[in-house]
Amino acid sequence: MTDSLAALRGAARLLLVAFAGMLIGSCGSGAVSSSSASSTVPVVITPSAATLYSDVPSTFIVTGGNGNYVITSSDQTVLPVSSAPLTATNSFTVVPSTVGADTTVTLNARDTGTAPSGSAQVVIRPRTISNVVTVTPSASQSAACGASICAGGDAEVKVVLTQAGVPLVGRLVRFDVLSGDFRIIASAPGLPEALALTSTAITDGSGTARIRIRVLADATAQTSLLQVTDVSSGSTTTVSLSIAPSSNAPLSALPSTISFIGRDSNTCATGFSAEVIVFGGRPPYTITSPGTFIVTPSILTSSGQRFTVTPTGLCTEGSAIAIVDDNGASATVTASNVPGAITTTSPPLVVSPDTVTLDSCNSIATVIVAGGFAPYFASSSTQAIRTSVAPRVGSGGGSTVSIQRRAGSDVSVRPQTVAISDGRDVKAVEVNLVGTAFGPCP
Repeated sequence: MTDSLAALRGAARLLLVAFAGMLIGSCGSGAVSSSSASSTVPVVITPSAATLYSDVPSTFIVTGGNGNYVITSSDQTVLPVSSAPLTATNSFTVVPSTVGADTTVTLNARDTGTAPSGSAQVVIRPRTISNVVTVTPSASQSAACGASICAGGDAEVKVVLTQAGVPLVGRLVRFDVLSGDFRIIASAPGLPEALALTSTAITDGSGTARIRIRVLADATAQTSLLQVTDVSSGSTTTVSLSIAPSSNAPLSALPSTISFIGRDSNTCATGFSAEVIVFGGRPPYTITSPGTFIVTPSILTSSGQRFTVTPTGLCTEGSAIAIVDDNGASATVTASNVPGAITTTSPPLVVSPDTVTLDSCNSIATVIVAGGFAPYFASSSTQAIRTSVAPRVGSGGGSTVSIQRRAGSDVSVRPQTVAISDGRDVKAVEVNLVGTAFGPCP
C-alpha cells in the first residue's frame, strides 16, 4: 500500500514538471523554433537566364527560402557581387566587368536556413558601343575655337557599334542631351532647322550612326555631356563636348577704312559722318573712340549692328578705332581726316534689291549699287558666302555685286547678310537660303 502511494506521488511530480516545461516553451524569451527559422520553399533567382553587357547595370530578384539571402558569383572578376547578405530587400544589382568575348557566369543564391538554393546562368557580352565617339565641328567655323565647337556653330557626332569587332548594321541608336548649351538637329537636310533634346539614328553598313548638333548662340565656355545608347542592348556611353564662346564667323567690320576730306586746303572735314557695320565674333562689342572722331554708340549688342563715326574737325592721317568682342577678339577701323576741297557732290548710296535668294549651290544673285562715292566694297557675314564687285558698263554707272555660295562651305545660320559700302555709308543686303542652298556645297 505504501509502495503504491509512493509510485502515484512520483508520477504526479513528473506530470507537473512536464506541464511547467510546456508553459515555459509557450511563454518564453522569443526564441524561434527550428521549424519557423527554416523553409522548405526553394530559393529562386529571377531571371534564371540572362544576357548582360559589359558596364551596363542589371537587377535580379530573389524569392523563396526564409527571406535572408547570400549571393555568390562563380567568377567575381567578371561579375562581381556584394558579400553582404540581403536582409532588407529581395533584389540586387550587378555591373559586369569589361570582357573581350562572350563569358558565362553562374549566380548562386541561398538562404540562411536549409531551403534548397537557386541559381541563374548569365552570359556577359562585350559592349556594343565603341569607346571612341568622334565629334567634328563644321569646317566653316572660326579657327579661334580650335577643336572646340563655337557658340552658334554645329558639329557632326559619329559613333560606331560593334560586337566582338563585328559592325552592327541597322541598329537604333538614341542620343540624349545630358547637360550644356547645345541641342540635337532633328530635322532632315534642306528643311528648316528643328532642335531637340533627344533624337535617334540607324547604323549604316559600317555600324556607324551619325547626328548633327547645334550649340546655342549665347553659350559660354563649358564642357557639355551627350549620352549615346544602343537601344537593343541598353549599352550606353557618355561623350563630353568642349564649347568655346565664339561665333561661327570671325570678327570683322566694314568698311575697315574711312576717309574724310575737308572743304578746302586749310580745313578738315566736319558736319557729316560714316557708318560701320560689325559682324561675327561674340557680342556684345565694345567700340573705342579716338579723340579725333566721335564714335556712337560705344557698345553694340548683336552681330550686324552699326556704329557711327563723326569727325570733330581735327586733322589726322589715320586714327584707329578698335572693336573688341566678348571673347577678346578685335578688329580695327582706320579713319582719316585730311584737308582738301570737295569739288563734287554725290547722291546717297543705294542698292537694289536689298533682299536676294540662293536656291542652289550654283545660283548667283546680283545686286546693283549706285550713288555714294565709288569704288564700292562688299563683305559677307560668313565665309561661306562669296561676293565680287564689278563696274557696270553702258548703264549709267554704278557697279554690280555678285553673291554666291563658296564651294565646300556649310551655312549653319540663315538668313545671311552682305554689307555694301562706299567708304562713307553702308547698306545691308539680306541673303535667304532655300532648297539645296542650305547645308554644305560640293
